[in-house]
Amino acid sequence: MKKIFIITLIISVFATSCETWLDVNTSPNSSTTAAPDDLFAYAATAYGANRAGGDNYMPIGFMNQAVATGGSFGWGYAEDRYDISPYSLGNTWKAYYSTSGNNLQLAIAIAEGMEPAANNSAAQAKILLAEMVYECTMIYGDMPYSQAWNDEYAYPEFDAQEDILNGLIQDIDAAIEQIDPADPIRIIESDLFYNGDMDKWVRLANSLKLRIYMTMYDQDPSVADDIAALLNGDLVSSADDNFLFPFFDEPDNENIKFKLFDRYANGQNLWIFANKNVFDFMAAYDDPRIPVYFDEGPEAAEGEFKAVETATEADATTSTVSMYLYRPDAPEVIYSYSEMLFFMAEIYTRGIGVAVDLNTAAQYFEEAVEQAMLFYEVPQADIDNFLANDLPDISTMSAEDALYEIHVQHWIDLMDRTLEGWVQSRRSGDAGNEVPNLQLPNGAPAGGLMRRWPYPDDELTGNTNAPQELPQIYDKLWFDK
Repeated sequence: MKKIFIITLIISVFATSCETWLDVNTSPNSSTTAAPDDLFAYAATAYGANRAGGDNYMPIGFMNQAVATGGSFGWGYAEDRYDISPYSLGNTWKAYYSTSGNNLQLAIAIAEGMEPAANNSAAQAKILLAEMVYECTMIYGDMPYSQAWNDEYAYPEFDAQEDILNGLIQDIDAAIEQIDPADPIRIIESDLFYNGDMDKWVRLANSLKLRIYMTMYDQDPSVADDIAALLNGDLVSSADDNFLFPFFDEPDNENIKFKLFDRYANGQNLWIFANKNVFDFMAAYDDPRIPVYFDEGPEAAEGEFKAVETATEADATTSTVSMYLYRPDAPEVIYSYSEMLFFMAEIYTRGIGVAVDLNTAAQYFEEAVEQAMLFYEVPQADIDNFLANDLPDISTMSAEDALYEIHVQHWIDLMDRTLEGWVQSRRSGDAGNEVPNLQLPNGAPAGGLMRRWPYPDDELTGNTNAPQELPQIYDKLWFDK
């Protein structure tokens, strides 16, 4: 990455027909008078497209065994055996740096240079950029950060992941300090997430800090005090605060995954199957989300659901991931109320900055599961029955067993959020004790589970400060205990 220039929005085949998608596919950086609003909208759209598309959602979901390819019966043996396309590696890197990151940096600079300064607009861009950098380091590990997006550094150095995560906390704090809800100058129509509601941006910012600290905790227990300080603060407090990238049931604005099936499979899911690593947990609990998450195979009996193992051939009775999840207006979920509640349950179970309190943990746990089910529109009667009769009462368990149950439900909730699911599975325990306990897929390279993506070739050849000794795909990232 010599210098970071804006690029044309590049999406793989899975992000088909983006030519007019949300009407912001033309880079506003081509104009010297670009407004922060336009830069923000373009960056957010490119980011949402990559997260939901074939360069991010799909390969991460397959290689982390949240969904299954079904082998030659479905998507084909590739990502579930750790053969990640160089296009996915490169396009995802460029999305975080060039397409989105550079535009957000420009938006920040322009907003802060206005008279008077558009501090709310700058803060919105900083918070979104912090989330993008967090995601990028969760995928690749060490990466350019402190010298990135800076014309003084033609070849930015790679920062250590620990330093990046600590830096992101500082970036978010700086953004929170800038926010003034009484100031009407802010990004509103181009804010596809919160429509300029700065109170929601503050709650999101604090909740992103909580997520970062929870990611860091096992390698840096000193952040426990920082976690405790956030518990009574202004966090995501309801589903109304969910951080979502929207899609719409109208031409060119549909969910990226729907567009693929609509164009190439007559609106059917022929390629993405239920993975046993998710399904077996759900079946054991008689989870009412099963018919929400999955559709019966074309030759299965009505109400008969069956999953397939990773890197294994599916058949006509194997359940596919439901078209409900891939409907045209299904939003891309980046941060949810249920996720925050699972973190709270974990905090009180492990005693992170607080005393161990399994009764409090159980309350958060039950609410987390309820909110997770409500998001996917499970009928309230089915939720109530599940909570009363099937969900384990973790208040009666040992802390170790309670934590296991929390991780199980957290993993189920993240099935369709493959990047967050990959982070969660890696941080859920020591190797061999993670939830789920994934096994090396048949046909995957020896060495261990895929714990990081390799750097894209363009970065390695174009940046003289890129690492000379490259990590292996099975090498742990810093946060991964």
